[in-house]
Amino acid sequence: MRLVPLAVCLGFVFGRAEVAQGELKPTEIAIIAASGDRESEGLANYYAKQRGIPENNICRVVVPKGEQITHKDWKWSVRPEIQKWILENDPQSELKCLVTTWGVPLNIGAADKNEDADSVRYRNYLRGERTNRLKLVGQIAEQLHNLAPDGLVVEKPVPAAGAPPQTEVAKRQAELEAELQAAQKRIASLSDPNERNAGAARLQQLALAAGGPRVILQSMEQQLAKTPDPPAELRSQFDVLRGRATAYAELKGALDGQPPSIDRDSLLLSVLEQNGGLLASIAWLDEQIGVAEANDTGAGFDNELALVMWPENYELLRWQPNYLRPGYDNSMLRDTHRTFMVSRLDGPTLPIVKKMIDDAVATEEKGLTGKVYIDGRGLAKVDSPPSPPGSYEDYDRALMLTAKGIEDQTDLEVVVDSKADLFKEGACPDAALYCGWYSVGKYKDAFDWKPGAVAYHLASSECTTLKDPKSQVWCKKLLEDGVCATIGPTSEPYLMSFPRPEEFFALLLQGDLTLAECYWRTMPFTSWRMALVGDPLYRPYKANPAIKKPVATAAPVAPPAIPLKEETPPATETPAE
Repeated sequence: MRLVPLAVCLGFVFGRAEVAQGELKPTEIAIIAASGDRESEGLANYYAKQRGIPENNICRVVVPKGEQITHKDWKWSVRPEIQKWILENDPQSELKCLVTTWGVPLNIGAADKNEDADSVRYRNYLRGERTNRLKLVGQIAEQLHNLAPDGLVVEKPVPAAGAPPQTEVAKRQAELEAELQAAQKRIASLSDPNERNAGAARLQQLALAAGGPRVILQSMEQQLAKTPDPPAELRSQFDVLRGRATAYAELKGALDGQPPSIDRDSLLLSVLEQNGGLLASIAWLDEQIGVAEANDTGAGFDNELALVMWPENYELLRWQPNYLRPGYDNSMLRDTHRTFMVSRLDGPTLPIVKKMIDDAVATEEKGLTGKVYIDGRGLAKVDSPPSPPGSYEDYDRALMLTAKGIEDQTDLEVVVDSKADLFKEGACPDAALYCGWYSVGKYKDAFDWKPGAVAYHLASSECTTLKDPKSQVWCKKLLEDGVCATIGPTSEPYLMSFPRPEEFFALLLQGDLTLAECYWRTMPFTSWRMALVGDPLYRPYKANPAIKKPVATAAPVAPPAIPLKEETPPATETPAE
């Protein structure tokens, strides 16, 4: 997917006329409080009074104490209680946003994969598809072996001494390549031209079945590189194949953003085989079996709460699409899968949470002022070629584009650090907005925050707790240092789960939408692991819109999953563990 330059995208995803119609109202908010918890109910009443939210819009629900709740408690106790309250108190479906408060859990544990019949069926499906494809690969190897036989034995390739263990797919691929090369030699030695042509045609069919058109594309690319003046027909064929491969890659990216299911995977496997053959589909199945076995069914409480009115038994493995994104504006899915915006009023202490509310109300009246700080890692520049969507380079370039767009379209002072290191302590006075990375669970106190500041940090574990006094995670420390609103993952979310900074900050700076709307229009997924902490009604640039000239653009396709915890970090970065 080609990224849109921020000079265009900072108007962002939507034009001003559409945005102005979406402002969230106090009457469209319900507050979720922990029943029997005096502090939680008191905070809910305080927020309702400050923002003019009807007292009847407070839902008091019985929840276990602590920041973690089991999936069983969520499914059989908490979720049904909230559903019942919404059905009884919102018969006209006017509510759009739910606000969790102090005392409401932060995280929902994983489901028991062996008790869930759908999970068992899905894993069996994946294993069955893998077995069938391995059998087909074996048959292709046998047919290659039998092409133009001459009695010679093809030796199976032996890995070099000390080489890391090969995956089964890598072994099969090496065996196929050995059989393919041997068959090519045998066919080339045939004296009858008709037999040679027939053998070559059959060889190409088998190679396509195993490796897909990608094999031919690679061969043609090598041939073009060696030929000073290649025939126009060869160049044309290469361009057609390359275009087809790009289209398949984009379709795969779109399918990867959908929740895992047998229907999705059947289509995805077909796409993979059309481009990379059986070997590509087996490699993907190995990855997906790993995902299913890892049981990525845990979620942030708020992210799951967004789907509290969805039909029962939706897929829990990984994520669901966010139907509040603009790409679904005219979709019937919004009616059949009612999705709430969710924001959290929570933090290390009650005084901090009340200050968040008070700062939001006060700042909104006069408008947020101060500097913008963007902290990249030196992986990309504004004019760098687009990187694979969701990659580290892609997000680093997004940060640089964000800085450039704010500089071009606002009068705000923007300070950019494009080195691998973070801003030094005390280096960021008058901080109003911040986005950067990478320091896992270790806040760097470089900032002097303005009241009403909005900031978030791209790393794996920055909202795993808001209460642990020993924790240094960014969300907790940002709130302690005076930030009014932040965003973070409740556990490993993968990089593409964060709102893209060039989208989120563009909407925020326009001043038309509330904090919750800016977040939910730019967050890729639900039923996953992200949390927005702050007053959902907060509009920091309501009094002084910063964007000079918004321009509408299309919403991006959700990119593939890339872990935030790097196994092999770029040479310019040393992981901060």
